[in-house]
Amino acid sequence: MKNGIIIIFLMSFALLNSVVFAQKRLTLDDAIRIALDNNPSIKINQSQIKEAEAKKVQAYSGFLPQAEILSKYFYTNNTSALFPLEGSSVPVMNNGIPTGEDILMHAKAPFPILDRDVLTMDMNVIYALYAGGKRKNALESTNALKEVYQKDLLETEGNLSLNVKTTFYNVLFIEELLKLYEKTLNQIQEHLSLAEKSYQEGVRSEFDVLMFKTKKKDFDSQIIELKSKKEIGLYALKALLNFSDADTITCIGSISNTINFSRLSSEQLSDSLDIGNNKIQSLKAMKNVLSYKEKVDKAENLPTIFAFGNYHMYHGLDTPPFDLAWRQGYAIGIGLKINLFDGNLTKGKVQETRAGIEKIAGYEESFKLQFKNKYLTAVQHIHSLEAQHESVLNNIEVANRAYEIARVGYNNSVITTIELNDAQLNITKVNIQSLSIEKDILLEQANLQYLLGVIY
Repeated sequence: MKNGIIIIFLMSFALLNSVVFAQKRLTLDDAIRIALDNNPSIKINQSQIKEAEAKKVQAYSGFLPQAEILSKYFYTNNTSALFPLEGSSVPVMNNGIPTGEDILMHAKAPFPILDRDVLTMDMNVIYALYAGGKRKNALESTNALKEVYQKDLLETEGNLSLNVKTTFYNVLFIEELLKLYEKTLNQIQEHLSLAEKSYQEGVRSEFDVLMFKTKKKDFDSQIIELKSKKEIGLYALKALLNFSDADTITCIGSISNTINFSRLSSEQLSDSLDIGNNKIQSLKAMKNVLSYKEKVDKAENLPTIFAFGNYHMYHGLDTPPFDLAWRQGYAIGIGLKINLFDGNLTKGKVQETRAGIEKIAGYEESFKLQFKNKYLTAVQHIHSLEAQHESVLNNIEVANRAYEIARVGYNNSVITTIELNDAQLNITKVNIQSLSIEKDILLEQANLQYLLGVIY
C-alpha cells in the first residue's frame, strides 16, 4: 500500500513538473526574441543570404584560371582517313604557278594502314587578362544582392515584430478588460445581495432583484466571450513564436506603459525613412544590383584578352615513324575575343535592365510617400488619442464620484435600481474607453517603430 502511494506521488510530481515546464511567462521582448529565433519566415530569408554568398563564390571564380582535362580512348579501323590524298596526283607548284609536273601523294610514314587503339589527352588552362569589367561588376552585384537579402531579412523581422506586438498588446488589453469586468461583476453581486436584503425587508421590490440577476448573467456571458477571445489571441501568438498547441503562454506587461514620440519635420522624416526603413533600403540595394548587371551586359561587346596554355599527350596518332611510342607537347599564348554582332541581344539586355532600374526607382518613391503619410497620420492619431485619454481620465474621476453618491442614494431609497445600475455601468464604460485608448496608442507606436526599422 505504501509503495502504491509513493508511486502515485512520484507520478503526480512528474506530471506537475511537465505542466510547469510547458508554461511560459513571456515579456514582450521575450516574445519578439523567440519569434525571431523560431519563425520559419526568418529562416527563409536567412537561406536567401546563403544563396547570395554562394553566388559571390561563383562570381569570384572569374578571377581564377580555368583548367580542364579532355581525354579520349577509342579503337578505330578508319586510319586511312588520316591521309585523304594518299594515291592521288597533285600538281607541283612554284610560287603559286603550276610547273606542269605532277607528284603522287603517299602516307607520311611507311607503315601499313592497320586498325589500332588511340589514346589522347589535352590539359587546357585559360586565364582572362581583361574582360571589360565584367568580372568586377558581377562580383559587386553579388555583394549588392546580399545586401538586398539582408534588408529583406530585417524587413521580415520588423513585420514579424509588429505582428507580435499587435497580438501581445491585444492579449494584455483583453486581460485588463477581464479584470475590469470581474470587478464590475463583483459589484453587481454586491448590489444583488443588497437588493435581496432590501426585498426581504420590504423596502425594495422583486424587480430590483431580477434586474441585478439579469445584469449578472449578462456580464457572465461577456466574460466567457472575452476569455474565448484571449485564447484566440494566445493561439495566434503561439503561431508567431512557433510554439506547439500544448504550450501555455502567460503574457507579462501592461498596456499603460507608453513611449513618447516627438513629431518629425518632413525633412527629418524623409531622412529617417531613407536610413531606417528596411523596405526602402532593400529597393535601393536592388537598384545597385541592376546597375552592376547593366555594366556586365555592356561588357559583352567589349574585347576579352586571355592567356592560355595547353599540354597534350597522345598515342596511336603519331607521325613518322610509327613506332607505338607516346608523344607529348605543349603550347602557350595569348588570345583575343571580340563580339562583332549578336543580333542586338546585348543591346536588348541593357535596355531591359535599365527599365528595371527605373521601375524600382518608381517603387521606392511610391513607398516613401506611403510610409511618410502613414507615419504622419500615426503621429497625429497618437496626439488625438492622448488628448482623448486626458478627457477620459477626468471622466473616470467623475464617474467614480457619481457612483458613490448613487450608492448612498440607493441605500437610502432615494434613487431607483436603474439609476444605480447606470452609475455603475458608466464607470465600466469609461474604464473600457481608457484601456482601448491606451491599447491604440501602443499599436500606433508599434507602427511607427516598424516604419523606422526598429525591432524592439
